[in-house]
Amino acid sequence: MLSLGIDGGSSSAKWSLVDGSGAIKARGNSAPIDGHLYRVESQVKFDNFLKELILHLGDLRPDVITLGITGLGASEVIREKLLKFFPQSKLFIGTDVGLAYRSTFDPGEGIYLYAGTGSITVHIDSKGKEVSIGGWGYLLGDEGAGYWIGHQALRWLVTQFEDLDSLDLLSNNLSQAIGVHDWPGVREFVYSNDRSKIASLVPIISTSAAQGSESAIAILNRATDCLVELVKRMERRLGSPEIPVAFGGGIAQESLGIGSKIGAKLGREIKIDSHDHSFTAAKLGLVK
Repeated sequence: MLSLGIDGGSSSAKWSLVDGSGAIKARGNSAPIDGHLYRVESQVKFDNFLKELILHLGDLRPDVITLGITGLGASEVIREKLLKFFPQSKLFIGTDVGLAYRSTFDPGEGIYLYAGTGSITVHIDSKGKEVSIGGWGYLLGDEGAGYWIGHQALRWLVTQFEDLDSLDLLSNNLSQAIGVHDWPGVREFVYSNDRSKIASLVPIISTSAAQGSESAIAILNRATDCLVELVKRMERRLGSPEIPVAFGGGIAQESLGIGSKIGAKLGREIKIDSHDHSFTAAKLGLVK
């Protein structure tokens, strides 16, 4: 019995293969994938991931595959592609945040707040139904997450360029890090890169805040407020104001300090999730 778990996120795709006892037989980390398989770009990324996965697995073939993927859509296309490479495998397909929830909570137990490139809160009820608030994508939402934080900082930088102000600490750090000195430079950086590149600016903003940059501190505080509001909306949806909260994703890193700020605003301690969700998926496959 071999069970393959896949955590398909917008920053990377992780996978773990375990045997019937739950021992890891193989694991790996690949380029990001997403569930938007109605787009050619996403189909290519998914196909490339599967080809790479087959090479890593060698002669090993899973009896069951449990996939949690960001932006889950076109699930029948996902199923078709998986079965092309693994025709004998039993498949379970869901969202990456649903998988993250199950890494931390039992059904009905809590709220999972995720903030990586995007942001969302998830609850899985006692019957296994997944409820989400947020997760609308960067064009409509994802406030408080990595792309949003980087976006806000770049807007501040461009404003300072336009107003002919002396660059403050945050803008100076950003300008040096990405090698731009005017609006055309920022434009080229933004429109020649994807969302994850914008989100990768978060450590610069965090460092600037630690150095005392008021603009960086203000952006991170606004991000905290946005994420707190996501949790509160879920609390209202569930009618449970004191339900436990877990926080995961790149923005949950201790170095950013946002997790402790969220806990302070909610008035209770929150769990910081650091589980390998692909391993969770693989273990779930053993009991399905």
